[in-house]
This record gives sequence, C-alpha cells and structure tokens, in this order.
Amino acid sequence: MSRIASFAAAAAAASVVCAPAAAAVRIFSYDAANDGTRHVAGDLTFQFDQRLIFTTILNIRSTEGRASADLKPADEHALGPGGLNRLIGATAQERDLYEVKGDAQGADLVHAFCPGSSRAWLAFGRLVEGRPLRVQVIGDAPGGRAKLCHTLDFNYRGEWKLPSGAGVKPSDLKEPRFPY
Repeated sequence: MSRIASFAAAAAAASVVCAPAAAAVRIFSYDAANDGTRHVAGDLTFQFDQRLIFTTILNIRSTEGRASADLKPADEHALGPGGLNRLIGATAQERDLYEVKGDAQGADLVHAFCPGSSRAWLAFGRLVEGRPLRVQVIGDAPGGRAKLCHTLDFNYRGEWKLPSGAGVKPSDLKEPRFPY
C-alpha cells in the first residue's frame, strides 16, 4: 500500500473515532423523597441530552400535573461572589448549574420554588438511572447576591422510553401551566 493510501486510511479511521457522539434524549421521572420536597416540588420529570461524557438537562416538568419549564446551562458567576461554594458548600456534589428560562411557565416555577425571586437556578447532581437525585434551588435576592431557597431530594422512579427514530419529538410532550 502506498504512503498516500496509508495516510488516507489512517485519516478516515481517525475521523470515525474522533467524531462527536450523538446526543440521546432521555427522560427520567423522580418521586419526592421527603415531605419538604413533596410540598415544594412534588414528583418531577427531567428531559435531558446524554452524550458520552456529559449531560445537558433541557426541561423540567411536573410528573403529576400539567406544567413544564425549560432550562439553560448557566455559569456560576451569575450567583455572585463565592458562587456555588458559598451557597451549598465546597463538598456538595450538585455542580451542574442551570437557569430556569423566564417564559411564562418558567416564571411560575421560579415563584413556586423560590418565592420573592425573579430568577432561579437549579444545581444538579448527576442523573443516573436507578439512583436518587438532589437538586439545589437557588434564587436571586435584593443586592444581587443569590440565596439558597431549597434542597430537593428525589428517588428515581423510572425512565420514559421514547420511540426510536424521528417518531415523537420530546418537545411535543410539554404540557401547559406551572405549578400544578
């Protein structure tokens, strides 16, 4: 085999190995693990893109009600000096930070989870099938410093299996109005 053919074969193999992994949309449902979480949030379902190395949470919805809100990844600098360490401690595992989008349902979720706040963030631990989940709810406060509103604990309930291919778009699963 010539040098050019060897180089072309090596380049083709490298492009297959280095190609970005496609995201798999998954939906996990969780039950409130304690009375405090049940009172504030109830049972929740999270829609997320799972890739080989990282996960991006897209949406939160009430499992029992007709409510949903979209999330977007956030930088912890938005929380003010000290960021997550100041609010939840340096040893807390909830480091994936998302801001609740400010549309109508997002605003309703902010008011339900963190009364008096106009913005809210959710700090997540890893979403792992079969394992509990802790979510830290953070809201804005006068003076620009964020405050910890609630620590929500959930027990894994199950995964919604979506049809393979392009049959159902996960965005079609949204229901109107929050809170339930």
